[in-house]
Amino acid sequence: MSLYFEWRKSCGCRVPCNCDIQPKSDEPRYYFTQSDEMLGILADKPTQAIELEVTTFSPNEIVKLDAMLEAFILTENDPYYSFIVEFSLLRGATPLTSESFAMINQVGKSESEKTIINTTKITWTDIVPLPGTYTYVIEVNHITLPEQHIASVEVQDRSLTAITFPPRKIPIIE
Repeated sequence: MSLYFEWRKSCGCRVPCNCDIQPKSDEPRYYFTQSDEMLGILADKPTQAIELEVTTFSPNEIVKLDAMLEAFILTENDPYYSFIVEFSLLRGATPLTSESFAMINQVGKSESEKTIINTTKITWTDIVPLPGTYTYVIEVNHITLPEQHIASVEVQDRSLTAITFPPRKIPIIE
């Protein structure tokens, strides 16, 4: 029978660290919001689809973000149609990333409306420089194209989640 003992510092770290200077931060924290209400998107007018407030407590805290939006595009009776719908993730007024859904110069059945459904997913890792409360927003923009023949653009099911992690500790190399 052998006994196995593992040495740990009083802070719990297994490797040399700087916990005395830079104490451990809080555990990861989870934030979320979601909605299933239909929201109309006007042409060429970025519209806030969902927002989430996240609080960080340390400099350079990591915020992992995930979003999902379901869009419905309804065409007019014209067989030809085009559209671009842009989904943007922002921290306050700062753009972080965007994703587009587009169909250009499409031909459909004559004399019938078409409903196009798309689910867009966005994921991003943000590192916020200072502690504080930050507002993350997903904006949706229906960009007007010539001869687009689009009756409406709407989003329905949408969610935005975030999980925060303390900044990485840099081990002390002796």
